Amino acid sequence: MATSNQLEQNKKIYKRYIEILNAQDFEALSEVVDTRKYREICVGFTPGKVNLPDAIISLKKVLKGIPDLHVTIEDCIVEANKVYARLYVSGTQKGNLFGIPATNKRYKVHMFDYVMIENEKIVDRVQQSDTLGQFITLFKNRIILIGVIILAVILGLVIAIILK
Repeated sequence: MATSNQLEQNKKIYKRYIEILNAQDFEALSEVVDTRKYREICVGFTPGKVNLPDAIISLKKVLKGIPDLHVTIEDCIVEANKVYARLYVSGTQKGNLFGIPATNKRYKVHMFDYVMIENEKIVDRVQQSDTLGQFITLFKNRIILIGVIILAVILGLVIAIILK
């Protein structure tokens, strides 16, 4: 059973982790992360669970497109060695993001985070952001254009079939 001091320490570790990510100070992650044991899945962005170096590579790809990416903790609950958080992530797409040129649009979406802590270091993380909401906000005009093109192709096929 975790003491109230341990629970508070785990919350501080998690908050420091988010501060480090927001500062993009990846060298400082060893303060709060077990660099050998760490595994993370960022649902929709990593190919399953990845180690810390691969998680940093994945995040750097996102930061190329959204250099001002920022995470804000809304709620944080600690239970034993687990931290659960409801957050929001915001930023402006100023660069290429997954092959899509800069839109200069700002977005803000919710996400959840789960981390497990052992010996005062984060060893496991699962996160899920509202990726669909993010993409709709950033790429709405492109999504509409793609939808119109698809409908035009379908309509063209239907007309071709009718005229046969």
